[in-house]
Amino acid sequence: MRKVLILIFCVLGLIVGVIVGDQMTGVLSWMALGGTIGFTEPLVLDLKVIEITLGFWCKINIGGVIGLVGFALLSKWITSWLKI
Repeated sequence: MRKVLILIFCVLGLIVGVIVGDQMTGVLSWMALGGTIGFTEPLVLDLKVIEITLGFWCKINIGGVIGLVGFALLSKWITSWLKI
């Protein structure tokens, strides 16, 4: 249970951090530095009966890393407070 909660908090921290980093481009432009990892064009397998499309990409920036670390520390504090 504890590991799942920490993982959920890390993913939420990454999402919130990327959003905040993108929004702070005018004020703190260094928070938006980063890039994307993954397939830019989706992979398509067409078998005439069924078509399978596979695509994955992840956007990461400095704000996302800060959010990830912050939420990970917060989750450690919450799990110790709840004694999970």
